[in-house]
Order: sequence, then C-alpha cells, then structure tokens
Amino acid sequence: MDIKRFIDTESTLEINALVLDSRDKVQNGMFFCLDGLTVDGHDFAQQAVANGCVAIVHSRPIERQAGVEYIQVEDVMTELHRITAIFYDNPSKKLYLYAITGTNGKSTTMLTVRNVLRRFGVNVGYIGTISVEFNDHKFAPSLTTPDIVELSSYLRDMVDEGVSEVCLEVSSQGLAMRRVESIDFDNASFTNLTHDHLDYHKTMENYFAAKKMLFDSMKPEAFTVFNTDDAYSQKLIAENYPHMTTFGIENDADYMAKDIVLKENGTEFTLVYEGVSYPVKSSLLAIFNVYNVLGAIAILHKRGYPLERIIPELEDIEHVDGRQTVVDEGQPFKVFVDFGHAPDSMKNVYEFVREVTPAGNKIITVFGAAGARDHLKRPKMGFISSTMADHVILTEHDNRNEEVIDITRDIISGMPNENYEFVPIRYDAIEKALLMAQPNDSVVLIGKGEEKFIYREFGKEVWMGDEVAASELLKKHYGGK
Repeated sequence: MDIKRFIDTESTLEINALVLDSRDKVQNGMFFCLDGLTVDGHDFAQQAVANGCVAIVHSRPIERQAGVEYIQVEDVMTELHRITAIFYDNPSKKLYLYAITGTNGKSTTMLTVRNVLRRFGVNVGYIGTISVEFNDHKFAPSLTTPDIVELSSYLRDMVDEGVSEVCLEVSSQGLAMRRVESIDFDNASFTNLTHDHLDYHKTMENYFAAKKMLFDSMKPEAFTVFNTDDAYSQKLIAENYPHMTTFGIENDADYMAKDIVLKENGTEFTLVYEGVSYPVKSSLLAIFNVYNVLGAIAILHKRGYPLERIIPELEDIEHVDGRQTVVDEGQPFKVFVDFGHAPDSMKNVYEFVREVTPAGNKIITVFGAAGARDHLKRPKMGFISSTMADHVILTEHDNRNEEVIDITRDIISGMPNENYEFVPIRYDAIEKALLMAQPNDSVVLIGKGEEKFIYREFGKEVWMGDEVAASELLKKHYGGK
C-alpha cells in the first residue's frame, strides 16, 4: 500500500506490513515504537530497519538512517489505530460485533451466543481465550484479546469470507493496553469481577477501571448487558448507560432464573421476563453456567431474536471444551475438567461437584498456579481447595521462569489442612488422582481446561490437555470397565 495513504509525504515507499515486534522479518514494513511493559520500542527501531522495515512511527527523537521514512507523532498508539484502520479498511465497521468482558464466564457466554447464532443461519466468527474461529478456520489465539494489528487482520479475513457477525472476548489487559480502542462494537456485556490479574492491575479498583473502559467507549446506539448479582456490575448499572438490560438470580433483573435444578448432565430453570415464565433446559452444568446461559439469552433477545426461538436451542447446545467437561470412559467415579484458575471460579466448580457427589464420597482435585503471574491469589487458591476438596494434588501449571516447587509453597501457605501432596509432573498428578478415586468419588482437574500447551521458561511446550490425559489414563487403567 502506498505510504501516501497514511501520511502526507513525497515518499514513494510501499508499505506491505504493520510491525509491532522489531524481530519480525518483513519486506517494506512500518514499525511502531510502542512502550511495552518492560521495553521501549524506540530502542529497537534500528533492529526493525535491519529486518526490513522502511518506515518508523515514533514519538521521541531516535537515530535516523538513510532511505527510511521517520514519522514523529504525539502518541504512537493513537497513530497505530488510525493507520491500522486504513490498512485493513475498517473491518469492524463492516461487521456486527458482540463484546464481553469480566473475570469468569466470557468464553462460555460468547460461544453459546455464537453457537445459537449458527443454528439460526448466521455466518458468525469468534475471537477469544479458546480460539479464533470462522467458517472452516480455527486458530490458537496469541492472547484473549490480540493487538489491534492482529485483531484487524482476523476481522478483515472474516469480512472477505462472508462473515457478518463476530463474538469477541475483551480482556482487562487488552482494554488497559488500548488494543481495542478503535474497534466498533455494537453491544457489550459484563459477567462479573473477582480476584485475578492483580500482578498487572495491582488493585481491584484498577482492574475494574480497565473493564469499565469498554462501556465508557460504546457508541450511543449500542446496548449493554449486566449481571445484577455482581457488586462491580452494580457499579456499571449505576452509570445508566443507554439501552441497558440486566440478568440475575438473586437480585431483580430483566431476565431472571427461578426454580433452578442442577443435575449431573444438565440444568433446568424458569426464566422470568416481563412477568412471563419460560421453562428452560440446558446441557450446560452448574450454577455459574445458569448465569452464562442467562447472559446469552439476554444478548440474543436484545439483539432481536424471540425467546421462543432462543430457548429450545439451549437444551442440547454445544459444550465448551475445557469448561465443566465430563470425562467418561466407563470408570466408576466422576471426572470433571475445568479451566477455572482464579479463586472464585475454583470455588464455583467445587460447589457444583460437591452437590453431585454422594454424601460420604470424596472430591480429589489436581491443580497448580501460573508462574510469573499474580502471587497474591496463590494462597487463596490453596485455601479454597484445602477446605472444599478432600484431597489436593498440587502440580505444575504454567511455571514460566519460576520453579514449580516455589509456586507450590505459595499455594500451601494458604492451606489450613494437611490434605495435600505434591506431584510435580502434571500427567503423573492426574494419574495419581485417578488411581486414588474410589467408586462414586469425584476427580476435578482444574486450571488448564482444554489448553494444549504449558508455558515454560523458553516458551510454550506442547501439552495434550487435561481432558485428553484423563481419557488416555482411564482407558489404560480401567479399559472401559
């Protein structure tokens, strides 16, 4: 693309790529000197040129080289969003975009919305924690919310392949780091806010402020959806955003769930909307998924689909991989796999498993905590597992540059009971739990969900996933019996 499309210049350079990482080898790239968490992009401008960039966007004086176009601006991030919109021809304005943020429930709610829309014949994409998906394409995500260049590239491809709507998870880091500030969202939802990511945000107030940025930036005609049973959501409701709707169980809301019945293989409740009751059956498990289903119903109904059309689709709606997944290979006990890796999400999972575990039988759980991430939540995770499970097997999670034993000591510091042991290799820990389980016990493998990698100091290492590991081991030891 001619550089004149972006700036007023006499240069005749062609720009073929927008570059944020100076290590990327490109031809005719434009490099943006962004301030990162630990490094300053200005320090790597020369490296970017050596790797093929012919234009540098910067905000501070830097050393210049012949043949390179230097574009000094007041704010590099603002310029990145402006130029990215031109480069990809504003794809978010050509799509109907659903946004969701919150600590827990984003993936399940958005994928439920996506799956119902698919059944309605809508060509809909998804970008979030689990994957990037549209048509026959499915990619592993780099981040829950990618940077604006990667995100715009995906959206451009979706437009070109006939996608009309996209469900997008928006993380607090993505908001705080301004990754989506030029994206044109048509609605936004909030699930809840609990302890997580404080290694980055430092305080819950900062964490909430990052989430709030999404709703403060919505265009006037967009609608918003909030969970009335969450204290931070109530703060957003008090802002009285236009076209707002609510869902909940305990507190008054537009969409309420009553007479909830939790089962091992599904959930039933009565939806109350404008004084009318609707029986709902869902294949999703546990009380936290009642909230996710309510959120999905509210989003789809507010979008314009009748409740009488939405509700029947929920009875056999596709299960989200790694979210309250049941592994059954004929063994005489239950095995659950869940992605929950924050104290509150772990608590929700254990509460459900306790309800479906017969009195007198045990809950055995396997989990670890992420390295180089929020240290403060580790003792809290330890407390919840120690008090809500009967036996805890502590193991690796994503240790990154920390030793697994050091992470484990942090977890143990919050455990009031000595009902734990340490098995450092995750596969071995899962095997130990499965071999310990007696008939009618429950095994909970929590934290990794469907993830197919473990972060090491050198980067990602392939991991089969907890569900696959459990299935393989159950077949090995029980042979379907």
